[in-house]
Amino acid sequence: MAKIKQLSQGHQEQVDYEAITKKHPWIVQKSQKCVLSRDSDGFLCGLLVSQFLDWEIKGFYDGKVLIIKEDVQPENCIFLDVDINRTCVRSIGHHIIAFNRRLSPPNFNYTNCIQPNLLRNFDGKNDFQRKYPFGTIHLLLGLLQKAQILGNLSENAIWPLLFTDGVWNNLFGYTENCLDWINYLGISGANHILNPIFCENNYSFYDIMRGLNEFLRMRDNLNAKGYYLNGEYQLGGRNKRTGDKLMISNTQGIPLNLEETGSSFKIHIEEKERIKGFITRMCRYLEWEYLPEKWSWENLKLFKFTTEDFSNRRLNNGTYIELMAKNPLSLAMTSGTNIEYTLEEPDRITPDQPNR
Repeated sequence: MAKIKQLSQGHQEQVDYEAITKKHPWIVQKSQKCVLSRDSDGFLCGLLVSQFLDWEIKGFYDGKVLIIKEDVQPENCIFLDVDINRTCVRSIGHHIIAFNRRLSPPNFNYTNCIQPNLLRNFDGKNDFQRKYPFGTIHLLLGLLQKAQILGNLSENAIWPLLFTDGVWNNLFGYTENCLDWINYLGISGANHILNPIFCENNYSFYDIMRGLNEFLRMRDNLNAKGYYLNGEYQLGGRNKRTGDKLMISNTQGIPLNLEETGSSFKIHIEEKERIKGFITRMCRYLEWEYLPEKWSWENLKLFKFTTEDFSNRRLNNGTYIELMAKNPLSLAMTSGTNIEYTLEEPDRITPDQPNR
């Protein structure tokens, strides 16, 4: 069993983008297949790789269900904005996934996952307040720029890049930590692609508030007014801020907004058009393109999983080891006392793996 700290590069003053791409060359290779998370961070990653690396978006994963093109195997895809706990699956994410770096848990299979918290050897027990405060897109931009795939961003890219994953809240709610990560990621350097947004822009606080407010109103105009379940439209969620989220399951893990078409599924046209509306509006800020031929919305197969957490039991070294013995597909520490995790039950997407 490899210790968690042996899977990281240890603490560094600044990230080594070249070392990451040398270890995980697939992150900058062209013509890959990928699966996205179901929110703005995942969509931004999808827009980036589809336009600049010619990747194809083959599905979406929300921790409770996976929908993926029926002729594609999940292990042949790269999961973006998702930390997948399988050596046979490539992924990039940013959640706290290690509870205690001093432990040697079974089934800790993140060697094929690009993970900023592991790069710095951060765990939930000792470093939760120091966890990565940005989105996957911010790390991915740095990687692609270092590989000379990207040039500059448009001035208006500031709004979706401040919005996604609540970065604008983190900058002022966790200021010390954000400054630390801005330095670690090299964003404070004049040549970094994100430097104009985070370090050199000329916006006043009032300008930023107005710009974000405009973006938030755009998002809210696309909030779901209901959902499709078993072919019938149900009103609900009208007041929830879902404009940036693809709704493919509810809190109980029941699939939503999917229509059976013979042996496969498609995302219901109204949900598809709602999310496409959000994606294409983000493109206007970024001056990127939505390439419809790269995005899969139909001829999908459905995988259902089981999700659990520690809301009714204590999280400690022993219970974390018990969790990892279950071989979770993915997990994330959502607070200092809770982990949400996904088990491959009733469906499996990866071959059986022995305990490690």
